Amino acid sequence: MEILLAILEIIIILGVLISIHEAGHLSMAKAFGVYCFEYSIGFGPAILHKKRKNGETYFSLRAIPLGGYVSMYGEDEGAPEGYDAPDPSRSLNAIAKWKKCIVLVAGVFLNFVLGLVLIFVSDIAFPQYYSAYRDQVIDSPDSIVLYTPVNLSAGPLSYVEQNKDEAFAAEQYYLEIPSILNGGTAVLLSDEVEISTSNERYVALYTPSTLLKNHDLSSSISFYLATEEGVTDELKAEGIDYLPDPEKLTAGESYLISNADPSTAITVHLTMLPLNADEGLFAENLTKRLSVPVEFHIDASSGEQVLSSPGVEVQSIKQWLGWKGAWRQWASDVPEACGAIVKGFASLFSPGGFNNLSGIVGMTAALPNIQASGGFAMIFYFAGLLSINLAFFNLLPFPGLDGWSLLVTIIEGVSKRKVPAKAQTIMSIIGMVLLFGLMIAVTVKDIIQLF
Repeated sequence: MEILLAILEIIIILGVLISIHEAGHLSMAKAFGVYCFEYSIGFGPAILHKKRKNGETYFSLRAIPLGGYVSMYGEDEGAPEGYDAPDPSRSLNAIAKWKKCIVLVAGVFLNFVLGLVLIFVSDIAFPQYYSAYRDQVIDSPDSIVLYTPVNLSAGPLSYVEQNKDEAFAAEQYYLEIPSILNGGTAVLLSDEVEISTSNERYVALYTPSTLLKNHDLSSSISFYLATEEGVTDELKAEGIDYLPDPEKLTAGESYLISNADPSTAITVHLTMLPLNADEGLFAENLTKRLSVPVEFHIDASSGEQVLSSPGVEVQSIKQWLGWKGAWRQWASDVPEACGAIVKGFASLFSPGGFNNLSGIVGMTAALPNIQASGGFAMIFYFAGLLSINLAFFNLLPFPGLDGWSLLVTIIEGVSKRKVPAKAQTIMSIIGMVLLFGLMIAVTVKDIIQLF
C-alpha cells in the first residue's frame, strides 16, 4: 500500500509540474498570437486527444508521463502531419525576438513560482515535525545545536529531577543532539559511548524511521567504532560526512548488536536541555544542560539478541508555525532549496557525479521516507524543490531544453541572422536522444540500487 501511495503521489506531482510548465508556454504563445497545434502531457500514444468547440488547440494526455510539450507553429518547418498550416503571421518566428524569449522562459518562470508557492504551503498548511531543532552554530560551521524530546526511564528522570532548575519540571527537559550531518535524518547522538565488553570508543548514530509518532530510541540508534581511518564509506552511505573533534574521534565499522553477548551493556551519555514552556520553544538559556547516562542492553529473553532500554522513548515534535512563523521559515527554506539545487548540479561534474542523479524510480522509492520525516509538509516541500529543480534544469543550454531554444533566439537576435532550421532540428533530435538515454541509464541505476 505504501508503494502504491508513493506511485500515485509521484504521478500527481510530476503531472502538476509538467502541466504548469507547458501552460506557461501555451499562455504566452496565445497572448502573442502564436498558433498552437497541441498541448500535451506525456509522450507516445495518445490516451486523450480533445479540442474545444471552435478551438484551435488539441489537449492531449499521452501514455509516457515523463514530460510534455506545446506544439507551436514555426518550431519546425511547416505544420505537423495531419494539420493544416495557418497564416504565416501566426508563426513563432514571426513575432519579435523578445516576445519569443518570453514564450520560451514562461514555463521555467511558472515552475519557479510554483516551487515557491508549494514550499510556502508546506510551511503554513501543515504541522512541522522535527527530529531535531536548529538553534545556533557551535564549535565549527558543521556542528549545529539540535534538540529533540525524550521520555527517559525512572533512573535518568530521577537524576534530572534532582538537578533541575526550579522553573522546569523533569518532563520539560529535552534531549540535546550535538550535530546534524548532511541535512538528512541521520544525526550524531553522542560521541561518549561505553560498552561493557569493550575498551574501544564508539559513536552513537540516531536514524529514526519516522518522526510522525513517538518511537523507541533503541530501535533508532546505531553504534560505530571510532578508528583513525577517517569517515568511512559505510558512514558516508548513511549521510555522515562530519564528526566532532576529528583529531580525536573518527569513524570506523559499526558495532553489530546482534552478535553481542546478552550480558553486554551499552551506556550513551546524553545531554538534557530545559524547554521554555511559556513559548512552547526551547529555552534560550543554554547553561541549564544536564548530562544523563542512558543504558541499553541486549535482551535475549525472547530468543533473539535485540537492543532495548525500557522507557526510553523519543517523542515526536509537532509544531504549527502560524502566519508569521511560516513566512520566516519560507524565507529560510527558499535560499536553502536553491542552494541545494545549485550544489546538486555542480556535483554532477565531480567524480561519481552520476550516482547523485535520481529518476522517477529513485524519487518514488524515496517518497515513503520523505513523508515519514515530516508528513505532507515534506511532500509539498519535496514537490516545491522538484519544481524549482525543473526550472533550473530547463534553463540549461542543452539541445532539447528551453535553455537551448532561448540561446538560439538570443544569438539570432544579436547577429540578425537566422540559425538554419535543419541544424536546429538535428541538434534538438540529438539532444532528445541523449536526454532519453540519460533518463534510461538513471532509471536502470535506481532499480539496481533498490536491490
